[in-house]
Amino acid sequence: MSAELNVKIGENKTKVELKRPELLYGIEGLYYNGFPEEKEAYIEVLNKSVPIIQSQNIQPKENRFFIPAHNQEDFEYAYKNNMKINQVIAPYYCGIGKEALRADKITQKRHSVIAVIKHNTQNKYLCVDCKGRECKSFVLGGIEEGEPPKQAALREVEEETGFTDVEITHHSPFILINHFFAEYKGVNRYSTLDILFGKLNSDKNIGISENESKKHVVKWISKDELSNFISVNNNKFALDILLNGEKAYTGKGIMINSDKFNGMNSEKAKEEIEELLNKRNK
Repeated sequence: MSAELNVKIGENKTKVELKRPELLYGIEGLYYNGFPEEKEAYIEVLNKSVPIIQSQNIQPKENRFFIPAHNQEDFEYAYKNNMKINQVIAPYYCGIGKEALRADKITQKRHSVIAVIKHNTQNKYLCVDCKGRECKSFVLGGIEEGEPPKQAALREVEEETGFTDVEITHHSPFILINHFFAEYKGVNRYSTLDILFGKLNSDKNIGISENESKKHVVKWISKDELSNFISVNNNKFALDILLNGEKAYTGKGIMINSDKFNGMNSEKAKEEIEELLNKRNK
């Protein structure tokens, strides 16, 4: 699928092919042969201006859009140059087995964090092994209303593991969607997950409550053993970042930061956005 967008550069108009229409709202610039004096391009369909990208490392054979969240070459350039990375497709994880969605249960929306915390002296990472269910993960928990993700990560680490001298060093630009039946709560959950990375500064620990100790066991897992230990699919996405570094997300998922298409399956959004653009170009 593809569509064309009208682009105004200075006093002139040109058309640029958008090969993945569902990424329209993630456009952060334009690679443009000729590089006019004007540094901004006006995209008519979005009624906004984006910069013209001039890179000595990337010389396009044809005009194309700069979409760093979902194109690896663009991601590397944006990351290196501290440019905006605007995610518009979030990886989507749907529960299976005991966590398969239940039609007879209500759905609760939730904003949560995955906290990937490294030991202060060893090449190990802080994990929890839940009792009574197959859930082996990094520290994972909900964000309270009005709470910044960083603060939520620190709070969850303290509550679930007792460690208090923790520093958050990186907040991933990518979020995940986890949609599952939470048997332990009796509801379906539609969770938006932020991923944060950090480290212990010291082994200061205040212990955990009796209630928390009934839920899980705190474990330090070596980096080499994490792939065999982590059982939660959305945590495997965070693990991939830990092992291989951040990279663009090129798969399917759920639309975010995309105006009226938010919450829509990306394949469905692709069809609707292509139809919208083609109508406007007639």
